[in-house]
Amino acid sequence: MPYIDQNGLTWTRSEDLLSITCEDGRKVLGNAEMSDDHLVAVAYYVPEPTKTDAERIAELEAQLAALLSRL
Repeated sequence: MPYIDQNGLTWTRSEDLLSITCEDGRKVLGNAEMSDDHLVAVAYYVPEPTKTDAERIAELEAQLAALLSRL
């Protein structure tokens, strides 16, 4: 049975239940235990951008400076 997401796109589960395919061509791999809703959510997931080492160091330096200023 097709799954229709919040954007009105139709998703179809594979017969072996290992993937779901959107009408726009996107395909999400999973396993038989995952719900259609979960697999479609994975398709829309946008991970947070990873910080560079320089950004992490700058944050740590700012935290250290704030802690030292309290002394």
